[in-house]
Amino acid sequence: MANWTKHAPPPRLGGTSVNRTRQIRMRRVLAFAYHAMFLLVVFVVQALVLPYIKSLPSIPLILPLAAVGAAMFEGGARGAAVGLFAGVLCDIAMMRPIAQFTVLLTIICLVVGVLAETVFARGFAPYFVICIAVLVVCAIAQMFTLLFFDGAEAQWLFVEAIRQLVVSLPFTIPLYFGMRVVVRRSAEE
Repeated sequence: MANWTKHAPPPRLGGTSVNRTRQIRMRRVLAFAYHAMFLLVVFVVQALVLPYIKSLPSIPLILPLAAVGAAMFEGGARGAAVGLFAGVLCDIAMMRPIAQFTVLLTIICLVVGVLAETVFARGFAPYFVICIAVLVVCAIAQMFTLLFFDGAEAQWLFVEAIRQLVVSLPFTIPLYFGMRVVVRRSAEE
């Protein structure tokens, strides 16, 4: 007779613990799938709709706002994964070098996710403030190449960054509530 039978029950090799682990993994996969579908819809709007609206003074940048919303609700690690996916989509939509928004949004979403888990609440006001900060960081990242390598005028770049910030901020409202629906839907599954 084995020594462990006297002191503790035998380890469970099958049954409910394995099924529970599968259920948890399946929930995580479904949650990421819901976020990916939401980000793909935002990508289509970012890449195929917004550039062709001539009444806007600048093209809004909405993919980082959706990624930040996902990071706020999902936390650090899952937020970073969503940020990586959103960064790749943003690089494709903005026709930028593939690593610029990919690296930037992954880091931003990781930081936002960790802060949402530890420091601030997950309401609209913190989301709005974070979106302003993210749009400023993204504008600086977009200006970097144009300013230092292409010789563009700094004054024109700052005016364009402010336009993009002002035009992008109204999209925080539908993106925030859309992301809340996605998070609730993935939690129900």
